[in-house]
Amino acid sequence: MRALKALGFILLLFLASLAPAHANPTFAPIEIRLVAREPAKGTPVAVLGEKRTLEVEPETLLGPSDFVAVGKVEWVEGKPGFNVRLTPEGARKCEQLSTRNIGRTLAIIVDGKVLMAPKILDPVRAEGFLLTVNTEPEARDLAAKVRAAIAAD
Repeated sequence: MRALKALGFILLLFLASLAPAHANPTFAPIEIRLVAREPAKGTPVAVLGEKRTLEVEPETLLGPSDFVAVGKVEWVEGKPGFNVRLTPEGARKCEQLSTRNIGRTLAIIVDGKVLMAPKILDPVRAEGFLLTVNTEPEARDLAAKVRAAIAAD
């Protein structure tokens, strides 16, 4: 019986070693990454409110330390959302990364899910931006998580 348990444990370790090496990483409460250019070259991330994923590149371009404030939840054009404000360094990084990546798609990841995936049409010269979702409770929950992450950073 002991030999059978040991064999089972060894088999379990072997099967675990066959799992993909790039399992979904733990994302910061808010971060921005580029969407991968080629399928199967990025990390899949669920899109909030949809039954699909987007693959993102491994590098975090903007993270919690690049944000300084989260606004209150407001309704804009029929959707609830909240503004996030960048630090001066975050705004500089945002402008640089958008200038270098015109034509690419960004993934704005909040609470481990893609909230928005805008295509970069022009350099982004802004101190912040609006994040919208489908429901007010969802907006309040996400805003609180981002606010807490910014305060802790």
